[in-house]
Amino acid sequence: MKIEYSEADLLNLTDDFLAEFKTSFMVSNRKESLGNIRMDNVFLNSLKTETGIYYFLQDDKVKYVGRALPSVGLRSRIINQITAFGDLKWDAVIHDSNVVIGVIIIKKEYWYFISALEHYLIEKLGNPEFNKRC
Repeated sequence: MKIEYSEADLLNLTDDFLAEFKTSFMVSNRKESLGNIRMDNVFLNSLKTETGIYYFLQDDKVKYVGRALPSVGLRSRIINQITAFGDLKWDAVIHDSNVVIGVIIIKKEYWYFISALEHYLIEKLGNPEFNKRC
């Protein structure tokens, strides 16, 4: 006998999946001011082999959301961003020692969720100022 499931069952399973994602796939989230990052390498060194999402906050506003897949890693991506001088508006962000850089670390074996989460966040945040999406 085949059991049929309701929409409530489907939604409950979705909730279970999302709870599993947060507890099993995401390792942690951390943040540090750009000023502190520039003074020592503790924060960046702790991210040497980690993957996930990183973001820049200036005056408590999300300015940029990016991703770091296993091929590059969070440390390298953040270093690339904080040394990407040349655009006057972006220079104002990366010269501001009060800017906060946050990371959401996701286990490497679940790398395929990272791009989806980045896209989701950018869209839901209304395309932050330095996320240029067509």
